[in-house]
Amino acid sequence: MKSRLTAITPYLVAGAAILAVMLLLVWFFMRLPVAGTTLAMDWITIRPGVDHWDLSYGLDSLLRITPWSAVLLLPLGQLPLNAGWGIVAFLTLVVLTFCVPRGENAGGKWIAGIFAAAFSFLALRTMADGNVEFLTLAGLLLLEAGLLRKNPVVFALGILLTVSKVQETWILVVFLPLVAGRGWNARRWLITLSTLALAVVPGILWRGREWLSSVFSIQDRGSIMDSSLLASAQRTGGSFELAFTLWIVLFLATAAVAALYVRGYSREALGFLTAGSLLLAPYAAGNNVLIVYAIAVLPLLMAGRWEGMLLAVLCNLPYLLLPFPDLNYRLSASYWTLVLVLTWVLLALRLRETREKPDQVLCAVNA
Repeated sequence: MKSRLTAITPYLVAGAAILAVMLLLVWFFMRLPVAGTTLAMDWITIRPGVDHWDLSYGLDSLLRITPWSAVLLLPLGQLPLNAGWGIVAFLTLVVLTFCVPRGENAGGKWIAGIFAAAFSFLALRTMADGNVEFLTLAGLLLLEAGLLRKNPVVFALGILLTVSKVQETWILVVFLPLVAGRGWNARRWLITLSTLALAVVPGILWRGREWLSSVFSIQDRGSIMDSSLLASAQRTGGSFELAFTLWIVLFLATAAVAALYVRGYSREALGFLTAGSLLLAPYAAGNNVLIVYAIAVLPLLMAGRWEGMLLAVLCNLPYLLLPFPDLNYRLSASYWTLVLVLTWVLLALRLRETREKPDQVLCAVNA
């Protein structure tokens, strides 16, 4: 009995520490003023859609998350606004921690990676807005675990969460067979598809029509807040025809790079395909870039790659614009478009390099 207690003591201590951090964070967020500020602006629009233990994709809610993922937010919708916002921020920090590669990076370097993740401009902005990027990031981590362990159920759960916000990962889903690689046989695909069906079919029958309607009626599409390629190209004065031509070129280039150089799982592949998803999406917001930063830029940064250092600097450069909110508002969307384009290019070059030198692939080391 004593030996068993000794064995579980570290887990009890860790659990108590995590609970304490969550309660402290909720206590802090409960004391933040929301009325008359821009704090929690995303959570304020999401929360009505998960209130009263039901999903609402209507005018009173800007909920656009898939039904099977949105149900996970229902308990938070029953809490006071600030408490739910605090837990969303806590879950974001937890998922970001798991995004930081461990393995040989355990110790001081790993702690530095957590700091680079949690205190990045994108992370703090996401938590301040109350956005739920943690769902997509958790999906990418489960996707990673399922692929590396060849577990089709975990892989399917990863897909379900990864598509929580379809604009962030739709290109990744299209090329998922390439990411899975040849080791993913017919039996594993069958189990994966069966698991997906158990969640997707009831979700679509329940709230599918409302969800799709909300996805295709985004009010900010094409606005000054839109970081997609189409919006940014037209914002610079280009015609729709020119912008659409650029869209086609980028899509074909993404498909070509994926077909030539993606031969199995790597963080580079996930980052490249999610960057392409955001650029080619009908609408993308600046804080969506957090998923690319966490899943691909952080590992490159911790590996000492110059690409990671450059992209990390660019992703945190907007800190300098905080004293100038009007300038930040005007430039933010186009800036993140440029960052996504550069990320897409650098990760494409990395995929080519790692295709020629497979030992340089930054695979996951968290599994």
